[in-house]
Amino acid sequence: MNEKVLKSLTKLFAIMATADGSIDEAIEILEDYLTFTLHESNINKYIELFEHQARRNASNDEIREIATMAAEELTLRQRIVTIIELLELAYSNDVFSEEEQRIMKIICESYNIEFDRLHRMQQFLTTNKIEELAKIHNCLTISNDEEGYGGKRHLYKSNIKTPLSVLYMPLARMYFVKVCNQDQVYVLNGEKMTLNRCYALDVGGVIRIGGKVGSNLYHSEVSSVFVGIQNVDPISFEANNINYFFGKKHGLHDINIAEEGGNMVALMGASGSGKSTLLNVLNGTYKPKMGEVLINGIDIHKEPEKVKGVIGYVPQDDLLIEELTVYENLYFAAKLSFAKSTPEEVEKIIMRTIENLGLYSVKDLKVGNPLEKTISGGQRKRLNIGLELLREPSVMFVDEPTSGLSSQDSENVIDLLRQLTYSGKLIFVVIHQPSSDIYKMFDKLVVLDVGGYPVYYGNPITAVSYFKGEANYADIQSECQKCGNVDSEQVFEILESKVLDEYGRRTRKRKWKPELWWKKFKESIKLPQVERITSPPKNVLEIPSKINQFKIFVLRDLNTKFNNKQYMMVNLIQAPFLALMLSLIVYFYHFDELIYQADYVFRENMNMPSYIFMSVIVALFLGLMISAEELIKDRKIRKREVYLSLSNQSYLYSKVAILSGMSAVQVLVFVLIGNTIMGIRGLYLEYFLMLFSTACVANMIGLNVSSAFKNVVTVYILIPILLIPQLLLGGVVVQYDNINPIFKNKQGKVPMVGEFMASRWAFEGLMVEQFADNQFEKNFFPIDMEIYRSDYMRTYYFPTLLSKLEEMKVILHNKKADVSEEERKVAMKRFDENFLLLRNELHHNVDWDELDQTPNVSLDNLSSENFTLAIADQIYETITQGRQHFNMSYIYWKKKREEKVTELLDKFGKEKYLKYKDNYTNNRISEFVTNVMAEKRIVEYGHQLIQKIYPVYNLPTESSNTLDFRTHFFAPKKLFLGQYFNTFWFNIIVLWVMFAFMFVALYFRWLAKFIYWIEIKFANKDTIRT
Repeated sequence: MNEKVLKSLTKLFAIMATADGSIDEAIEILEDYLTFTLHESNINKYIELFEHQARRNASNDEIREIATMAAEELTLRQRIVTIIELLELAYSNDVFSEEEQRIMKIICESYNIEFDRLHRMQQFLTTNKIEELAKIHNCLTISNDEEGYGGKRHLYKSNIKTPLSVLYMPLARMYFVKVCNQDQVYVLNGEKMTLNRCYALDVGGVIRIGGKVGSNLYHSEVSSVFVGIQNVDPISFEANNINYFFGKKHGLHDINIAEEGGNMVALMGASGSGKSTLLNVLNGTYKPKMGEVLINGIDIHKEPEKVKGVIGYVPQDDLLIEELTVYENLYFAAKLSFAKSTPEEVEKIIMRTIENLGLYSVKDLKVGNPLEKTISGGQRKRLNIGLELLREPSVMFVDEPTSGLSSQDSENVIDLLRQLTYSGKLIFVVIHQPSSDIYKMFDKLVVLDVGGYPVYYGNPITAVSYFKGEANYADIQSECQKCGNVDSEQVFEILESKVLDEYGRRTRKRKWKPELWWKKFKESIKLPQVERITSPPKNVLEIPSKINQFKIFVLRDLNTKFNNKQYMMVNLIQAPFLALMLSLIVYFYHFDELIYQADYVFRENMNMPSYIFMSVIVALFLGLMISAEELIKDRKIRKREVYLSLSNQSYLYSKVAILSGMSAVQVLVFVLIGNTIMGIRGLYLEYFLMLFSTACVANMIGLNVSSAFKNVVTVYILIPILLIPQLLLGGVVVQYDNINPIFKNKQGKVPMVGEFMASRWAFEGLMVEQFADNQFEKNFFPIDMEIYRSDYMRTYYFPTLLSKLEEMKVILHNKKADVSEEERKVAMKRFDENFLLLRNELHHNVDWDELDQTPNVSLDNLSSENFTLAIADQIYETITQGRQHFNMSYIYWKKKREEKVTELLDKFGKEKYLKYKDNYTNNRISEFVTNVMAEKRIVEYGHQLIQKIYPVYNLPTESSNTLDFRTHFFAPKKLFLGQYFNTFWFNIIVLWVMFAFMFVALYFRWLAKFIYWIEIKFANKDTIRT
C-alpha cells in the first residue's frame, strides 16, 4: 500500500475520531491497522498526521476527496476492512451519531459501496449476545453446544467452550469473526483475539483454540457451511481404494478421497510420486486397476455418459489456439458448449467470463505462444481456466496452474480458482512449491510419496505439524508466530530426509521409506466421510449436433489458419514456386547455334515423363506438408474437448474438408502454372483431378502420422521417409521390369509393393491419359490399338510359338539319336516345357473365334507322350494361319490409319496437321507407354507368354477372380468385375479408395495403436509416470 493511501486512511480515522470524541480508541485501532502494513519505526509518522488532522474539522468535500484518493488504490476487500475499522471506532462509545453516519455515508459513496448494505455488519458489531447474533442473516455460531442458539447456521466444535460468531458478507465473499466472551483464548494467525472485536477470517486463516497447536478452527470449516448460500446443486466426490498399475509396477496405492462441493484440494508430491497420474485417474482419463471414483454415486469410469459435462480439466500445458484472440478462443469454446443458446446469450456468457477473468483489456489480442507472448503468463493461465469456466463444470481438475508464473500471477490464478469454490464447485489442483499465501488458500491437502503412496490427507496448515510430530521434531509449529507464514517445503524436506554418513554428509539413502510413511498415515489419519448425494450432478452442457460441430470446427480452423500469416504465405507460395522451378528446369528445347534461335516443341521435350512424375511427387509433398502436424497441434485442445463428449468424427471431417480445400487451391495453381509453361494443351481438368486426388491421399497419410506420433520434429523427419518409397516404387526411378526379383511380379503385372503406392496410380493414369486422350491421339488411338495388337501377334507372339514348335520337332528328330541319358533328360524336359506352353497358349490365349478357324488338333486330349511330328505339322499349319490373319489385320488397320491421316490433312493442311501433332503428342511419353526401347519384348513365365512391348495398347485378359484388377503398367483399361474401365478414371477411384481406407484407419487410430503397441513392447515396463 503506497504512502498516499495510508495518509488518506489516517486522515479518515482522525475525522471519524473527532466526530466520535474517542481519540485514544482511534489511535489504538490505527496502530493495530498500521502494524500489519508498516515497520514499527514508521508508525509514529502517521500517528502525528492523525493528531494533526484530529485538531481540525473537515468539510464534506474534503472528506469526499480524501476517501476518493484512498479508493483509487484499495481493493474491494481492503475497502470493506477499512469501513469495518471505522464502524468499530464509531461504535466504541456505543452510539452511532448523525455526524458519524454523515461521514460514513460520504466514505461509502466514495468507495462505491451502498451504505444500507452495511446494516447487518452494524448489527454484528453492536450485538454481543450470542443468541442475538445467531438471528442475524448470514451469521454462523460456533460452540460445543450441539443444539446451537436458534439461528439458521451453527457449527458444532467440541473443543470450543466460548462461542464464536462469524458473519458472511456476500458482497466481497469475506468472513468476519468475533469472540463473545473471554472464557477461552483464541489466536487468529498469531494474534490474540480481543473480546467483541471484529476480525477478518481470510482464506487459509486458522483460529487456534486455547492458543494450542493442533486444536484449530479452519477457514475451510467455516466456508463449507456457507456454500449453500449460492443455491448450487450439491456434489459428493469419492475415490475409494484406488490402485493403478504401469504394466506390472504399482503406481498408486490405496488412495481414498472424500470431498464435497465448495472445497479446493491440493495434490502435492515429489517428482515420481504419481500426482499427475492420480489427477488423471480422478478425472476419468486413466482407469484404475482396482477401486472406483464416484460423483454423486456415479462411477465415472463405468458410466462416463452420466457425468458428461460435469468434469472439467485444465492440463499444465496450454489449451489455447495461439493464432486466435482471447475472445475468439472463448467464442469457439462457448459455441461447442451451448448449442441451444442464442448468439446474444453466448456473447453475454463470453463477456461475463472475460470480465471475471480480468481479461477485458486484452480480449482482442492474439494469444500467441509462450515464447512469443502477446499476453502475460498469468493471463494465459486464467484464459485456460476460463475455457472450462464457460460451461461451469461441477468438478474441476487443474494440473500445475502456477508453473512458470511470477508469484503475483500465481496468487491471482489460485485466487481465481478459490473464487469458484464459493459457487459450490469442487477443485482439485496439482501444485508444486506453493508460497505460503497460496498454500493457505487450499481447504484440503493430499500428499503422495515416491511410488504413489498416500502419506497425508487433511488440512494444509496441520500438515507441517503432522510430519514434524511423526519425525520427532522439537518444534511442531506449522506457521511462523510472527508473520503467520507456512513453509510447505518443510513437508518434503522431512519426507525425503537423508541418512548422514560418519562425516556428516548426506547419503542417497532416505531416513524413512515411503512404505513407512504410508503405514504411519493409515495408523494416524482418519479418512473423512461425506454424505453421498444421490441426485444426478447438474450439467449445463448443450452439445451441438454433429453437423453443427463440423461447421464450428471448420470455422475455428479457418480462423486459425487465416490469422497465421506466415503459415498462409508459405503454403500459398509453395505450389507456384514448385511449379515454376519444375517446369523451367524440364523445359527442354533445341537451340540452333548457327542461326542463334531456339524453338520449343512440345513433342520433342524429352522431360515430359519426368515432369508428370515429379508433379505427382509434388502433390504428395504438398499434401503431406499441410497435414503432417495438423492433429499434433490440436492434441492438447482435443484432450480437453474429450470432457465435452464432442464428435471425433465431426472433428476429423472438418480437418479433411479444410485440408482438401487447401490442396485443391495448391494443385490448381500448380497445374495452371506448370502445364501452361510446359505447353500441355487441354487436359487441365484431368491433371487437376488426378493430382488433387493424390494430394488428398497424402493428406490422409499425414493425418495418420500426425495422429500416431507426439512430436512435430519426428513427423517432419518422417516426410522424406514417406516420400522415398513413392519415388522408388512409382515406376520411373526403378522400372518394374528391373526391380529386385523378390518383389517382381513374374506375370508381367505391377509388383504388389507398387500397388500400394499412390504415385504409381497417379503417374500411370496421367501418362495413359496424356498419351491416349490428347486432342491429336484420340483420333488414332482405337485404330492404333488394333495395329499394334496385330503387329505384336504377327511379329512376336506367333513367331515365338513357331520357334518353340521348331525346337520340339528337333527334339523329336533326335529322340533316337545316340546321346547321353543326361542330355536326353534335359532335352525331354525342354520338350515338355515347350509343349505345355504351346497347349496353354493355343487353348487359352488364342481367340479362335476372332481367327474364324478351329485348331487342326484337339488340344484337350493332347499330351507330350502322344505328340508326334505329324501333330507338330498340323499345329504349325494352325499357327501359320493365325499369323497370316494378323498380317492381314495389320495391313487393314494400317490402311485405316492412313485414311484418317489423309482426312486430317485435307481438313487442316500439312503444316497445321504437323503443328497439331507437335502441340499434343510427345515422343518421350510414347516411348514410355509403348516400351519400344525394351530389350525383351516378349518373355516366358509359367508356361505362358508375357507381352512386354506396346503395354498401352494391350488390353488385360480376364482373370478367374473377378475382383482381381491388377494389370501390367500403362494398361489402357482396367478389368474389374468382368467390365473394362478407363485407366484414368479407374486410377482416380483407386486413390479415393485409398483415401477412404486411411480415413477409417485414422478414425480408429490403427497406426497410433500400433505405435503404442511397439512402445509398450520394447519400452522399459518399469518406467513410472509422474
